[in-house]
Amino acid sequence: MLAIPHLAVGHKTTVCRPASDTPAARTRLRQMHAMRDCALAIVALLGIASCTTPTSQPTPPGADRQLAHAEQLARDGKYIESAQLYETMAGSAQKELRDRLLLRAAKEYLLAGDPAKVQATLARVSASLPTQDFADRAVIAAELALQAKNPAKALEELQRVPQPLPRESAPNVLALRARAQFALNRPAAGVTTALERERLLSNPQDIRANQRLIWEGLQTSAAGNADFTSQPGSSAIVAGWLDLGRAALVAARNPFTAKTDLAAWRSRYPTHPANSFLNEEVLPALGVGLDYPAQVALVLPLSGRQQAAGVAIRDGFMAALLQQDPARRPQVNIYDTVAMGASTAYRRAVTEGAQFIVGPLLKEDVAALATSSDVSVLTLALNQLPDSASPPAMLFQYALDPEDEARQVARRAMADGRGRGLALVPNNEWGQRVYRALESELKALGGAVAGVGYYDTSARDFSDPISKLLLIDESRARANALNSTLGQRFEFEPRRRGDVQFVFMGAYPSEGRSLRPTLRFFLADDLPVYATSDIYEPDTQANSDLDGVIFPDMPWVISPDAVSTELRTALNQYWPVRARGRGRLYAFGFDAYRIVPLLKAGKFGTANAIPGMTGLLSIDERGRVRRDLDWARVTDGKPVPIGTTTTAAR
Repeated sequence: MLAIPHLAVGHKTTVCRPASDTPAARTRLRQMHAMRDCALAIVALLGIASCTTPTSQPTPPGADRQLAHAEQLARDGKYIESAQLYETMAGSAQKELRDRLLLRAAKEYLLAGDPAKVQATLARVSASLPTQDFADRAVIAAELALQAKNPAKALEELQRVPQPLPRESAPNVLALRARAQFALNRPAAGVTTALERERLLSNPQDIRANQRLIWEGLQTSAAGNADFTSQPGSSAIVAGWLDLGRAALVAARNPFTAKTDLAAWRSRYPTHPANSFLNEEVLPALGVGLDYPAQVALVLPLSGRQQAAGVAIRDGFMAALLQQDPARRPQVNIYDTVAMGASTAYRRAVTEGAQFIVGPLLKEDVAALATSSDVSVLTLALNQLPDSASPPAMLFQYALDPEDEARQVARRAMADGRGRGLALVPNNEWGQRVYRALESELKALGGAVAGVGYYDTSARDFSDPISKLLLIDESRARANALNSTLGQRFEFEPRRRGDVQFVFMGAYPSEGRSLRPTLRFFLADDLPVYATSDIYEPDTQANSDLDGVIFPDMPWVISPDAVSTELRTALNQYWPVRARGRGRLYAFGFDAYRIVPLLKAGKFGTANAIPGMTGLLSIDERGRVRRDLDWARVTDGKPVPIGTTTTAAR
């Protein structure tokens, strides 16, 4: 064991637990938190909880009872059942009432997290609507676009609402407009819109929520390296919010140093209305985010075949710890799972007083731990169990999972308006897993994989699987058959299949740099190509062969913001050899340290997400850390961040 005694703090802390401290109770609590956070966020935006269905038209017999039942189902969180009942009622209603019932159904499907159903339901709503109904439709469509990371489409939907905005809808429309503007790296416009919205609010809680919207929007824009310069003639309030942009990003990415930046801002703007928000929300939240157990154990392979990965994660973990105020650092003990065995290392950490354990790393070690009776303290495993597993309530999972990235690719392609695609993956277990994740998610969203091609990773030429996947061979066969029928020899240019809108390329850089040019050669240059983050290796000259590939990745790799850049620079300065090829694992360790207080405080669900170096991180109802990734397109060999959905991907 490697002990670091000088990092100990002088007091112990306790882990927050449910009142009924049983595994079932803790699991139920996680599920309740996650569902509540998602539902409340959308309910607050759309005003569903208090929404009625006004109409001047006569309602069908029994409709009042059905309306009441549908609204009760929504209040009980049974959104799908509520939506289905609204759709049933719409089937026998006259036009105006029918449209309003369909809008209610679409809202419930949005709450249920079913974008395909939302889109299908909105498609049934009449194009000609009263102004209020038109605004309601725009709000639903814009929220759906924002969830799909398409803020440009959200703004397009909102711009269709007739002016002046209906008073009932104005706060919702302006909130969505501000969120879209922040996402498009237009913080000055976002702040201005949000302040316009604030003038419509009178409830102190609503005003505080609006300030939170601005704060989170600043973090979003700062992550995109937006320009926070205030325009000439801007008010002091607008200028103050914009000046808060960098501090907002530091609080999100690296909260260990945030208080200094916030204190400097407060000295410049002592009377700004954001001061109360900082005092009452931001600073207390930073305190929770920095509240660690007195003793933490790190359980990793620090020798053997996985030594390089274990060392990179350890270095990132320690880098995060060393960013923290020395007086608040926990004692960290480090155990080598190869030297003593993962089970022995884990039990020894518990015996020696660990109140929180990070690790193990290897999949087989995590699986063994999950089926043992050893998990007696909060534990963050650095790998993922199968979906069918039932881990102990105190065991959480955090992984850089390519299957989850494939699902995000499916959602991105659908948001880009590309629902039918091809998959090109290696003929191995990794390729099968990634393909299954892509195909199942695409199908769930209403899309489809029209064909899949498998390639041999040891091959030097990928022409055969690609030509078959694109149906080039069939095109040539048709040409040969025609020549034979005509008894003449005509020259034909073979054509690729025309029934698809994108290609998913499951590959590592070495294969990807050959697959991408081969796709171009076989006339597929006009098809957008998506991949997981495995396709891109930073600081490699040969990446120009990947130009045009669209992929999700962690902010550590593709974010241009100052905080991420500073940490990357520090890694290159102090560990230049380890930085090459291991940067993602370093960021993985950095964020593992940040997740510890989140789990300690029981902060589950998307409402408690933290913008980390590996993505926007939240704990779901199954105890898994979810990563919402940034997106980039390879251009001249470099990843260029793309905040909106793409219209071309060549």
